[in-house]
Amino acid sequence: MSDVSLKIIFASLFLAAGTAAFLTMMAVMGKPEKPAGAGNLRKAHKILGYAAIILLVPLAYIGAGFVREMGDGLSTRGVFHLVLAEALAAVLVLKILVVRFFRGFLKHAPALGMTIFALTLVIYFLTVGFVFLQRPGG
Repeated sequence: MSDVSLKIIFASLFLAAGTAAFLTMMAVMGKPEKPAGAGNLRKAHKILGYAAIILLVPLAYIGAGFVREMGDGLSTRGVFHLVLAEALAAVLVLKILVVRFFRGFLKHAPALGMTIFALTLVIYFLTVGFVFLQRPGG
């Protein structure tokens, strides 16, 4: 299996876990009335978030190998992907720090989560969308 195929599989799983984590917190925080099972939704959000982080590790490893291999020959799309992926990692670390250690900033966690979700979508479609458009008959 090629690195591109492997990365698409991990990226799709990462997007699925991230989307599910995002939607669970939207269900908890996005409605004026507290939904039934809010505690379970928060627990699901935490588990899905950790799953997304675990899926991000092989993506970063494969991506770092690709950047190392390409060197200065990285395409414009590749540079966008790299910069957005670095931003995603930075916002993800910031959100974890806020939720775990700097609880005084907890009111900003929803905005950080929305930023993470938006960056994930942009990075995913920037790359996977491009790959599918480049396929024969695509």
